[in-house]
Amino acid sequence: MSQNIANWYREVIKDKVTVAFQAHGGLLDGTMMSGDIQANTVKFPTVGRTEVYKLTGAIEKVPTGGPSLGTVQVTMDDFEASDWWRTQDAYKAGPNEQQALANIIVKAVRRKRDTIKIDALTAFANLGGSGVTNIGDGTEVIDILHTERARAEIAATGADDTGEVSVFALFPAMWMSQLAFYKEFADAQWVGLENAPFSKAQRARMKTVRGVHYIEGPDEYFNEYETGKLEAFMWHRESMGAEMPWNQEAPSMTQHTEYQGSPWLIKAGLGGAAIGIQGAGVKRLRMSKIAAPTRPAQPTIAVTP
Repeated sequence: MSQNIANWYREVIKDKVTVAFQAHGGLLDGTMMSGDIQANTVKFPTVGRTEVYKLTGAIEKVPTGGPSLGTVQVTMDDFEASDWWRTQDAYKAGPNEQQALANIIVKAVRRKRDTIKIDALTAFANLGGSGVTNIGDGTEVIDILHTERARAEIAATGADDTGEVSVFALFPAMWMSQLAFYKEFADAQWVGLENAPFSKAQRARMKTVRGVHYIEGPDEYFNEYETGKLEAFMWHRESMGAEMPWNQEAPSMTQHTEYQGSPWLIKAGLGGAAIGIQGAGVKRLRMSKIAAPTRPAQPTIAVTP
């Protein structure tokens, strides 16, 4: 019986887990710069600025301003998700229970991939002298003016002069619904047409407006730092670094006969790290935690006969 369960697990559950990962990658996959892995450390490049100089014709030393390329590094952490499955449950499991088991494992690892990045954004914004700008004080309702300010401040640094859209914003669903009432957010002339590099789940939750990929996330992804006040982030890909060198999509399954009923222990895990790099490319928006969207007031023009 034990061998049959193990074979069934390899043939059924692992396939379901692999398909789930392919169809529903983490919401923040691909939104931060990759780094170079050395042992248990990840190094991310920091690019400065250099300028050309005029040749004077004299035989003299070349003027230099110091190294423009540096690195920041972070030590990776490892994480694991596990659950017990009783033998008496395993051999009686039908297709629905099999699918539920696969989903539990997939979602645990996928959420951690996202929260590693969210925790890094929060830590970077809380770091004194990081250069991260706060927009709002938590009392205002999210408005297109707030998002445009954040976008414009990032664009003003010249970070997107390559023409490639690399700015992301992770917002709660209620903020996204509120922004949908603004013409600028809904107007097709403002909205990008391509989200090709992203997963199916990301595209379903994403809207590209004025060169910013807005991603809708679940409420648990957002910090209510004070009662009724939420914070969320907009960032340029090169301003944050994240690397996940191992990601166990197909979990392991081992039987433990030392326990009553010889249950099965199912494990999955991942390892990685994320870190802030350039504060000028990260914006923290602190806005009200709204319970429902409201239609913005429309300006009226008095007409005199």
